[in-house]
Amino acid sequence: SSGINAEYGGVVPVGQLSTMVTGKMLCRFDSRYILVGSSLGLAAVSIAYSFFNRILNNAIYIAMSSIFRIFAGIFTGFVSVTSFGVLTKLVPTRIAFVTALAEAALNGAQAFGPYLGGVLYDKGGFSLAFWVPGVIMVFCVFLEMTVPHVNTLPTVTEDNDAKKVYKDPWIILAAWHCAACQVLLYFHLPTMAPFVERALGEDIVWTGVALLVNTSTIILSAPPLGWLIDKFNPYFFVVFSALILPFLYMFIGPLPYFGIASSKLQLLLVLALLGFFVPMGCTPILLIMFDLYKVRNRGTMSISASNTIVSLYCSCFPLGAVIGSFSAGIVSLYAPFELSTGVLGIIFIFESIFSIVFCWRVVKMKKSSK
Repeated sequence: SSGINAEYGGVVPVGQLSTMVTGKMLCRFDSRYILVGSSLGLAAVSIAYSFFNRILNNAIYIAMSSIFRIFAGIFTGFVSVTSFGVLTKLVPTRIAFVTALAEAALNGAQAFGPYLGGVLYDKGGFSLAFWVPGVIMVFCVFLEMTVPHVNTLPTVTEDNDAKKVYKDPWIILAAWHCAACQVLLYFHLPTMAPFVERALGEDIVWTGVALLVNTSTIILSAPPLGWLIDKFNPYFFVVFSALILPFLYMFIGPLPYFGIASSKLQLLLVLALLGFFVPMGCTPILLIMFDLYKVRNRGTMSISASNTIVSLYCSCFPLGAVIGSFSAGIVSLYAPFELSTGVLGIIFIFESIFSIVFCWRVVKMKKSSK
């Protein structure tokens, strides 16, 4: 069942890979039109979902549900990239801070959403749980109309700048590190409940509370962390995170070879620390990608390049979620939770070494370009 949960849970992030093309959309359509259209799309999907309780055939329900979850992911991807793009242009001197705020808001919604859905389901049944979010999204459209207008449309001469981003291996490598960190955040999610029941004797409610600790840490620590990244060297935070994450992830089980028994305190502590160190590895990446483009293009960055970099950065989050969720479903068939998470921590050591060498090379590149 954990394998099925992992694959089904990965459906929405598959849709969110629409972030990869949103940068191109920002170069063709006004940002406000994308925000409004995507919000109305999410409202329509949510309201349509409210009628799914009338589907009696399980196979049809799963198929239709998966399709609509993909559409929800697509519209969510459009909203996230456009929001990031607008924020980075409204506050260009505090990019890490506004990025962290956006990430905290996203995690807050992910934490509060299931709770709100459960309350609405208890009070008014299946349909109410989807009608209310749909109506909320319609109200969001009116709020979006009050956002200051930001020009995301490039000039005709900037058309090739987007291609420069995707052809630059350094920018792609920076984006990959962000995705790799997200794998650590998602790999254990779909398979943790059976582990908690087996090893700790607790039910799914306790698992939910434990995951809420992880999300709460992200929400509380992301804004001050973003402020620090803007104020100090972003490369330091990536390196420091890379040194901690692989060894931290080995203890989520923990790895059987350590001879340490699983405990509630140990699991809660590791989840809380993951909620701090994973954002530490991801939040500076957008700044670093902007840095890289400017260093490798004579200190300038066009609107088209900026849109594409934001799109690429935002696509790292669902990409890591897809890889983490789907791989967890497959691995859970062959290895217990403690072993699979521990081995992933060992594998991540290589990613950490790569990211440290990468940051060192980029800093040298910046110095030589001055």
